[in-house]
Amino acid sequence: MIEYYKAHPYWIAVLAALVVAAVFMWIKAIKASRAHYQSNEKIMKKLKEENQLRNEFAVLTPALAQSADPVALFKGVALNLHKRVADQADLNAAFAALSPAQQGVYALYFVLDDGGEALSGFFKANTAPLTTAAGAMLETLALDDLQALYQKEALAYDPDDETTSLIRSEIEETDAAFAAADGCSRIAAACGAYIAAHIEEL
Repeated sequence: MIEYYKAHPYWIAVLAALVVAAVFMWIKAIKASRAHYQSNEKIMKKLKEENQLRNEFAVLTPALAQSADPVALFKGVALNLHKRVADQADLNAAFAALSPAQQGVYALYFVLDDGGEALSGFFKANTAPLTTAAGAMLETLALDDLQALYQKEALAYDPDDETTSLIRSEIEETDAAFAAADGCSRIAAACGAYIAAHIEEL
């Protein structure tokens, strides 16, 4: 065998290349498996946290609202509203049946969930009446700087608005400004504080 490879040295290069390729594919497979596992772990962790929050705020009382962390309160109330809507056959009718405050809390949860990485993600995934309700709630919360950024993207993504063009570079700038302003965290905290102060509306 050794003599054969001595007589045909190119086969050594071929075998070496095959070994390198096999090792490369093995490493790639391990990385893909690890990434898949981590993705599943992240999803499972998120679902577990959401279930805990939903249960914690299933029965909302003034005492619970006043003592709760505002962000947890916001998420817990929003998740229960989401369940209420999702359990109905007609989602649009179920959303329309919510009070304006409930619609706002529900909609802002999706601003954070779909737009957590970039505000534009929310507008790519949703349209009116959700986008309208979220904008109205931002106005109610008096988060003027965030509302201005929100409305800028809302107009850009509004298919019925003929005055504003969707320019990718401007969307990226607005996304970056929203992230720099810590938009998601501020919305969650402000919305939680609003719920605690206006529990009768929820």
